[in-house]
Amino acid sequence: MACIIWKLPSGDEYKVPEGQAHRPSPGALNTGKIDWTCDGAVARHEVDAMIERNGIMWGSAVKWVTNKIGVKQCSACKARETILNSAKELGWPEVVRQLKETF
Repeated sequence: MACIIWKLPSGDEYKVPEGQAHRPSPGALNTGKIDWTCDGAVARHEVDAMIERNGIMWGSAVKWVTNKIGVKQCSACKARETILNSAKELGWPEVVRQLKETF
């Protein structure tokens, strides 16, 4: 099975198996490269490893969900996305402190 290789703004790459529905992460770019020896298990493992290294991009996840249910993004929402995406570096007490300032 072939996989399409995508690159995140962080420089990490991940693979998406051919024929699999995929909504790219914010800022992700299709590298134009293909791994012809890929299978879905390898691709999922790589995504899991990337999340373990970088943490979950909570802000991007919230943005995706709110977009799906029709909530429009405001300037404070964009600030919250950035703060939540920095949770791994900031630590949760600082994230909560900064989030409070956006309301």
